[in-house]
Amino acid sequence: MMQKPGFMNENEVVRKYHDQIVFDLKRAFLQFITLLIIDQGPKYTYEIKAEILKQTRGGFDIDRNNLYKKLRSLERDGILKSHMEPSERGAQRKYYTITPLGKKLLKRNFDLMSPLMQSLRDNITTKLDV
Repeated sequence: MMQKPGFMNENEVVRKYHDQIVFDLKRAFLQFITLLIIDQGPKYTYEIKAEILKQTRGGFDIDRNNLYKKLRSLERDGILKSHMEPSERGAQRKYYTITPLGKKLLKRNFDLMSPLMQSLRDNITTKLDV
């Protein structure tokens, strides 16, 4: 079957929508899990990145530069704060901690996401025929 000019074939359509949902999920989920990780205690960027990989079993990763940007944005908005600490190896490390505003955001996001994730586990996955 010949494809009309300007139209995508089925595989391209599936890839387009799949890539978009992955992008959107990563963006929201990575912010959420980053706050969860930092809520457990002060962390520096490498620890946050490693913990994200561990918690998601390698399913979600974030480029270090994008993580730095996200952390700076969260700090600028008062969700996180940072402080420098000496390192046993090399330069000082910047540790991030969650602020009371950050805890409020984390709770609100948890209250939103928790029932959604539970619903996916309980209902949707048993009904998918893939």
